[in-house]
Amino acid sequence: MIRKITVWENNFLLIFSDAVRLYEAAVECENAGLNSVLAKSSVLSVNYAIEAAANSFLQSIKMTKVLQEKIDKFSTLDKFDFVLQWHTDHYLNSGDSDVQAVRSLIRNRNSMVHPTVTTRSISVETEVAQDGTIRHSAIQPEPRKGQDQKPKLLGDDPELYTHEDAKAALQVMTSFLNIFVYWWGVGFEVAETFLFQTWDGSINARQVMFRKDQITVLIRNDHFLNIQFMGIHGMFKGEEKPA
Repeated sequence: MIRKITVWENNFLLIFSDAVRLYEAAVECENAGLNSVLAKSSVLSVNYAIEAAANSFLQSIKMTKVLQEKIDKFSTLDKFDFVLQWHTDHYLNSGDSDVQAVRSLIRNRNSMVHPTVTTRSISVETEVAQDGTIRHSAIQPEPRKGQDQKPKLLGDDPELYTHEDAKAALQVMTSFLNIFVYWWGVGFEVAETFLFQTWDGSINARQVMFRKDQITVLIRNDHFLNIQFMGIHGMFKGEEKPA
């Protein structure tokens, strides 16, 4: 049987699964420099996935071209807020911890992709070696009593990012999307139709389309991702079980 069907393209799942793969690669990488590169790439991909989710959920609203052009200029969180207020009596609470975490993640992303020149004062020790080589070393200030010397996850300096920061960024995104779909009041069956690639040719089955490896990598890491905003389990035979 040959049929004409319609496919709705969406890259959210592609971007999301890529972010998780980059995290996995960072975990396996023993080279500190490359670990940081992979971690930063994962964090950036998480930000792109959040933006993709916002734009995807906007497709739940029928808008005129004029309104669409205005909404396209909204910030990422404002897009989520617009969707929430359109469908419900709720709005994004700026004081909510999940909202604050996403806002911080976006702020760090903006500083990475839109860098500005800044200045800071540091103490430097200069030494001259026997061969005449001059070496300059930054003097690290003594930590305050009781202060944790370990860098804060997803801090202001992306050069300090490791796979742990990538993991934290992924958790920020999934936690926010979980609560957003809850606030929206729809199940994952509805939410996922805006996040997956879909088609209208399915018979007695979900309309979502995906590559097996994209779902497998999410299942493999769902022990910390805790994905509730879309369905990822029971989608194919021989599903890889979480560790």
